[in-house]
Amino acid sequence: MPPGATYPCGMGGRAEPPEGAPEGDSGGEEEYRSVVFDESFVRAARIQELSAQERMSSGTRPIRRRGIRNGGLPRQALALMLLVSLAFAAAVYMGTRHPYPEAATSSSATLTMSVIPLAPGAEGIPTIGPSPSPTASATAAGTTPGSTGSASGGSTTASPSPSASNTDSWPFAGTVPYDSYMMVVGKAGFPLPMPHHTADFSRDQVLHALAIVANYLNTSSLTPAVLTGGDTDAVRDWLAPGQYEQFDQSVTNPQDDQEHDATGWMVRFDPTKVRLASTDVLTGGAISYQELNPNTLQVTSDHTFVYALTPAPAPVTASPSPSASGSAAARRAAPQEPIILYTVRRVLRYQFSLADLNANELEIVNSVVQAGPMACGSDASAYLQPVFPAAPAVPGAKGRAATPGATPGVSPAPTTGTGVNPYDHHSPAWAVCGVLATGSTPS
Repeated sequence: MPPGATYPCGMGGRAEPPEGAPEGDSGGEEEYRSVVFDESFVRAARIQELSAQERMSSGTRPIRRRGIRNGGLPRQALALMLLVSLAFAAAVYMGTRHPYPEAATSSSATLTMSVIPLAPGAEGIPTIGPSPSPTASATAAGTTPGSTGSASGGSTTASPSPSASNTDSWPFAGTVPYDSYMMVVGKAGFPLPMPHHTADFSRDQVLHALAIVANYLNTSSLTPAVLTGGDTDAVRDWLAPGQYEQFDQSVTNPQDDQEHDATGWMVRFDPTKVRLASTDVLTGGAISYQELNPNTLQVTSDHTFVYALTPAPAPVTASPSPSASGSAAARRAAPQEPIILYTVRRVLRYQFSLADLNANELEIVNSVVQAGPMACGSDASAYLQPVFPAAPAVPGAKGRAATPGATPGVSPAPTTGTGVNPYDHHSPAWAVCGVLATGSTPS
């Protein structure tokens, strides 16, 4: 055909109608483009219409529900659900674990303790004279004139003044070198060091630990109900629950085995043998701290205590008594019991976890006690065993008894050897049995 000629209709190819395309017609494909679905849309459909053959063989239901096919959105949703499930499981696992594993194990640590007697030296037993008469003595009632006031729990909050030290009715008057050993009355002897934060414990947490230690020392070393009254619950309340079992065994069945000495936990005397001549206790020492590891704060206390003790009165037996005047005369004629100065040095090491601080409790891991005058052979697992002069001191005299004696059943003799000064906090407290150094006794 010549150039420019058109093919007649029906001979192949696309041709326009003779009258031209209908007005407004853009072609068949453009007309149905809005209702044509692409292949991905069809494959993602959840409902599929059955073919004629399938409808004839499967019954009257013309459609089937399709499972989730592999596609972008369902796969992402599945991955998200899996991720959320894993995160939830991890949160539950971490929540059920103890946040402070060190504290969980340390609360059941065993306290190691040692009670070391300090036997009387060559100069005898430190004695400060006879015990005050019931009418003249206010010390037993806790109103000792030598202090600024008696605090509940057997301690005061201020040291005696120089003028108060000259008051004869106070057992400690003119006996203990306060300037040399910095001894004060009661819990005033528990000054806290300046608290600073450590790597993992804040300043407030350190201060809280120090305050707990000071309160424990006040309860276990100064409270009359603990010293001679048999109260142990007040001491137990400061301990972590993991140490209850060891403490209870030490109280109910004390043994000298370095694990079950009741005197390793507290200062206590047998009330049937010893009584307090004064509720005031002279105290001196220091408290220090350091971080042991990221979960444990360690605190150490090293204090010396001086107690004024006298033998407990013998039980009164019911018998016909003479006249009232005769009884009074007999009481006046009876010798007065001496007062001894009994010295106890306690070196204690504690540890705290965050859980302990939150519960306001402590864990004691080591306790060393030096106490005297006490015979080296004494069993001090249940009670400390002070020794008293065999003969009462001369009324009004102050000094040491010339002849050392003992409580019933104990007969110590003067001991020679290297002296142990319980006021010297620079020396280690460990020893087998020491001799109460003359330099630590009153002049």
